[in-house]
Amino acid sequence: MSELPQADPQQRWKPAWAASEARIRENAGHTAVRTAVPRNSRVSKLDADLLDDELTDMLREPVSKAMSLLRPQLVDRHRLEIDTAIKAVLFWLSAGSASRRATYGQSLQNLKYDSNGHRDVLRRLRMFGALSIGGAYGWSKLTSYMAANGWADAPQNSVKRKIWRVLDRLERMTRVATLLNFLAFVATGQYKTLVERVLGLRLVFARPQVSHSVSFEFLNRQLVWHAFTEFVMFALPLVNPARARRWAVRNVRAVLGLSAVTVDPAVAALPEYVCAICHSVEAASTSPDSAAGMLADPSESCVAVNPYVAKCGHRYCYVCIKTRMMTEADECTCLRCGQRIDHIWQQI
Repeated sequence: MSELPQADPQQRWKPAWAASEARIRENAGHTAVRTAVPRNSRVSKLDADLLDDELTDMLREPVSKAMSLLRPQLVDRHRLEIDTAIKAVLFWLSAGSASRRATYGQSLQNLKYDSNGHRDVLRRLRMFGALSIGGAYGWSKLTSYMAANGWADAPQNSVKRKIWRVLDRLERMTRVATLLNFLAFVATGQYKTLVERVLGLRLVFARPQVSHSVSFEFLNRQLVWHAFTEFVMFALPLVNPARARRWAVRNVRAVLGLSAVTVDPAVAALPEYVCAICHSVEAASTSPDSAAGMLADPSESCVAVNPYVAKCGHRYCYVCIKTRMMTEADECTCLRCGQRIDHIWQQI
């Protein structure tokens, strides 16, 4: 039986290599097309708006202070005009430039405006600024004027009432369209606002080769600071400043080896029938120097009314000592001897 001729072993790999090479080239072409047009990050676009708003807020305070020096009522009366002017100047200096084509916030997020291949990008950007900033200002002034003059309450067949209805419906339709546009933006990542969609302006990466990782460091710091401030605002009403001060003074004096409470000799030398608390309040209110007031003779109004005796044996008005005990709690001490007062009883 004759043997069949066998192929050269050195040539067996050539057909497989030819088929694999075609597939490799095809996959490489698809990969090149996909990486040439990077997909924009929705987070970067929204963060760019937040950065622009923060910049506007930072500039609003010094501008308002400077204008308040000229006329204090000017800031409150023209607050909308001030905000509009700041936004317009920032937009003109940033996105209105032919070389930049991006706001300051968008530049920090590595974004710039592109008009889908059209050459009139600068003209479209200026129209975008006029519509988004100037249009918002004009609409706010128009609605404020109509509300102040009662166009909504005008007669049914009057021209003012008809204009109010038309503008109200237009505002409702605009809000619905804005919501639908935002949902489309979340789905596709293109055209964040209605004006951008109408003018064909889309945000693209200024340098596609730069890494587009999202950093949450700033957000984490904001969350921690917000939680801390909320805790402080919750805890402050629960803290008694006077009691905290006395607690700190007592502990510091204990560390230094001093007596826990200092007693004014003038108060200790008062007659027994005088309420030391009433005398201290009267002396502080009648003289700027409380120490000088302590040395004055006690008046008839300082006599203890409905006297109660503390554990140390000193006499006080019931209202005075009870109020002091409720206010200072465990930190309540006698003004004459410095001993702590935890209970009292009526003098018979």
